[in-house]
Amino acid sequence: MKAHQIDHEFEIAQLFATGALHAFGPDADEHELDQVVQNLIMLQIPDRPLLPQQLASSGLLRLVGMAWESGWQPLDLVHIVRRHQGAGQTALVTAVIAEQARQERAVDRAPSDWVAQLQSLGIGARKAAPSSENTTEWLIGGWQFAHGVPMWDGWRDILRLFGQLHRLRPLTPLGPTPSRWDQARATATARRARRATNPTAPPGDPGEHDPRMLGKIRALLSKAEATTFTEEADAYTAKAQDLMTRYAIDEALLEESAGDGEVMTRRIHIHNPYAQAKVQLLSIVGDINRVRVIWDDHHGMANAVGMAVDLELVEMLFTSLLVQATRALTEAGNARPTQAGYRAGRMNRAPSFRRAFLLSYAHRIGERLEAAGARATAESSASHGAELVPVLARRAEEVDKTFARLFPQTREMRAKRVDARGWVAGRTAADRAVFATGQVEGS
Repeated sequence: MKAHQIDHEFEIAQLFATGALHAFGPDADEHELDQVVQNLIMLQIPDRPLLPQQLASSGLLRLVGMAWESGWQPLDLVHIVRRHQGAGQTALVTAVIAEQARQERAVDRAPSDWVAQLQSLGIGARKAAPSSENTTEWLIGGWQFAHGVPMWDGWRDILRLFGQLHRLRPLTPLGPTPSRWDQARATATARRARRATNPTAPPGDPGEHDPRMLGKIRALLSKAEATTFTEEADAYTAKAQDLMTRYAIDEALLEESAGDGEVMTRRIHIHNPYAQAKVQLLSIVGDINRVRVIWDDHHGMANAVGMAVDLELVEMLFTSLLVQATRALTEAGNARPTQAGYRAGRMNRAPSFRRAFLLSYAHRIGERLEAAGARATAESSASHGAELVPVLARRAEEVDKTFARLFPQTREMRAKRVDARGWVAGRTAADRAVFATGQVEGS
């Protein structure tokens, strides 16, 4: 490499470092950021005019790769960028993730959960670029062209993403990182070979479920969320209850007989506003279903630890109840207060009212789930005999051990004083909520 090329690369690297410092974090400074952007745009490199874009692409790909090795996964990264930045940076980080996945051959090498995350972002197999240089040119240029991003705004977005990626904290790994994908794939292949010789073993890898059964359950819950008729919602959830109860118990007993139950961890992203109130709902649903939940307020993520089938059903139920809670909260916000001194609708839309509403909703749902769980436990014990209780107890113990190992230092979330009217309204709304009692203790 020629000396002047080294000088240009060093100069650009310094501009990136300065720009990232002033683009995101405690030292953010719009004036300093604009100065760096101006210097990047005015930089003249006759023989390599796209060198800044190439180095920016390479740098972003390197930082995303480092994030993967630090416990981050595709949806985590998109979530944290969206949480703190705008649509431009979110689209950019998605483009970087797509290119990084292509280079790592993630669709062929990554675990199924990782591939599913890529697919949910619209990322699949892509044709390889002619050369690494053209690839890096395409990454930045393709993102700018696809989203109509002007040059000045584009560099500001790039530097803001640089700044955020530099400041990422490590996360607890949920599975093998890209550097261990091939080893994990070989282990999974060996596990499938052992299962092939065991007729009682459940099919598939840990975390894989019957897509037809889950599809039926999701469809029923979706209909329960959509209907405004109580009787119709009850019919849908009653059928979902039946399917979920039988499915979860069958999974638990099959895994126990094969000695193949495995505790897994899943990150659930909780969006503002009122994220802490929402995670209370998730935690309550999880507790009743042998799933432990810990809240990461800095990243806006909840880590849920449990058996694969329980995790799947808890997330489905939480999502369904959150839809119903949001709809009920909107209706309460449009209601006319009856107490003297309140202006119509105004207090029902105050943040204190909404936060109290969601917290009360979560606690009341917990009471209903616990009562339904007692009924489900009795019915399941009658159907499956004495073997069911120790099976569920052993699974709960394994979850507790894994949770303590992954998160040795935790603390209880402090309760806050809440709006009394919002608490009462949330409790009333929870009494009207519909849910599948198959996702409770005893399932």
